[in-house]
Amino acid sequence: MAFGRLKFLAVLLGVFFLAASAPAQAQELSFPVITGENWMNATPDERLAFIAGLTTMIEMEKEVQGITPLNDQRSLIPAWVKGLSRYKLKDIVAALDDVFKKKPEMKSKPVVEVLWYEVAFPQTDKKK
Repeated sequence: MAFGRLKFLAVLLGVFFLAASAPAQAQELSFPVITGENWMNATPDERLAFIAGLTTMIEMEKEVQGITPLNDQRSLIPAWVKGLSRYKLKDIVAALDDVFKKKPEMKSKPVVEVLWYEVAFPQTDKKK
């Protein structure tokens, strides 16, 4: 009986220590943010790979949403698709290159933010 209690106490303490360390671990983990500086220092192939990954994630989210996607108020996916659909991947890379060359102050901003506000979003208001 004493062994059973000891085992239970060990499991309980293990769960407690895991739970107590979870917030610290979550704070230690950070999402990598690619800035314009990173973009400008990347090779053309790395830039293309970044855009290919980003557009693949947008397409994947679009597929997950299915035939009844969330409305524009609850999802950015329709706006991303509308804003970027007229571009080929290399054109998106070129558009970002152009923004960072014309507006060097944007190099400190995340690439996704610059892509949204300078490339994709301006296209969402235009009629096709």
